[in-house]
Amino acid sequence: MNARRVAGIGALIGFAALALQYFLIVRNMGAEGATPLEATWRYFVYFTILTNAFVTLVMARAAWKPESREGLNAPRVELMAVVSILFVCAVYNVLLAARWDPRGLQKIADIGVHQIVPAVFALFWLLRPHGGLSWRGALFCALWPSAYAVYALIRGQFDGFYAYFFMDPTAMSWGQLALNVAGLSAVFVAGAFVFVGIDHALARRGNAGAAQS
Repeated sequence: MNARRVAGIGALIGFAALALQYFLIVRNMGAEGATPLEATWRYFVYFTILTNAFVTLVMARAAWKPESREGLNAPRVELMAVVSILFVCAVYNVLLAARWDPRGLQKIADIGVHQIVPAVFALFWLLRPHGGLSWRGALFCALWPSAYAVYALIRGQFDGFYAYFFMDPTAMSWGQLALNVAGLSAVFVAGAFVFVGIDHALARRGNAGAAQS
């Protein structure tokens, strides 16, 4: 029940943060002459937005069907979600936060998608049942950033916009870009292995507690 409550709260926060960010990008790009369709196209280029949407849907389904461990709530999908959203938080704070200074509503949206949603989802994941993950689940997690890299690079070939400086082939060689993606992917998978280890430790702790009672 605690996980369900956190999931419900997290889903509401996630939807609100995503909606606010969408409003801001439509407003800001509209002021520069862009249409709502063009702003929507730009909105869905960001790994942060796509990952926040992903984890918000995971939490919404968990709040609706708390006993389900299939589909979006399969253990390895929830693992991929928690690693992805904490990756968003880490990369933003280490590589991107110093590059701009959001104010007002943008600051609220920024904190929502980069700080609050990651924290709430991490708490949700910790409260979920544990022990259902294999070490291969960590490799499964690599699908999300790998798919995004392909998606972002293909998009960029059409409109010339790359959301992240470390994935911009117009600012570096393709070899350097490949190294950047490989390095980030390695960090991502390493994080996934850590969380599989946490899953196993929590399962052992739960089993020990059940045996003592």
